[in-house]
Amino acid sequence: MELLSEQIDKQLLDASLEFLLTHPHDDVKRFHNALIHWGSEWRVVEPSNLPATDYLTWAPTDSEDRIDSLLSLFTQNKSQLNWEQSYTKEDGVVGEDMLAAYGFAELIGKFGPFISEEVRCGIGVWGPNVDYPRHMHKAEEAYLVLSGSAKFKIGESPERLETSGDVIFVESMTPHGFQTADQAMVVFYLWQAGDLRETSTFG
Repeated sequence: MELLSEQIDKQLLDASLEFLLTHPHDDVKRFHNALIHWGSEWRVVEPSNLPATDYLTWAPTDSEDRIDSLLSLFTQNKSQLNWEQSYTKEDGVVGEDMLAAYGFAELIGKFGPFISEEVRCGIGVWGPNVDYPRHMHKAEEAYLVLSGSAKFKIGESPERLETSGDVIFVESMTPHGFQTADQAMVVFYLWQAGDLRETSTFG
């Protein structure tokens, strides 16, 4: 079982690094050095499911073939991933709409399966009509939209609709949040240059 888990994780890692390190967007290139030097340690991370994974259903997008390939691979292996949430109802910082319909699975980061103090990345899913309130953290972040769409509000910039293929970069300590549309949104996320598991500040 452990050998199979490592093989699946390695397949996801190789596909993700190829996707990211060949990505032409300048804001993705900001993370290239950290991704190249992420580390070398792998460990077993037990799978865990959340309702939001029901939204991770692959379908061809109107964007690039490589997005379809990556999304398809994560969808096929979603039951092998450790799905998490950063917030609880008791925290009182996000609504029940979000708690019922979001989750993320870390691929590289402090908790692995590929262990790194340099970069955190993985896949995140938010269901339809979910409001992620404005929050901020020291690490800089990028969202690479794989499918679906959302209206993003970053700092003082006007709200913008971002869809499959778009890249949203968030500088350190910049308030940001989004509202998904009538379909779920799937993103590949990247963090660096800060505590990779920092609790966000809201407001």
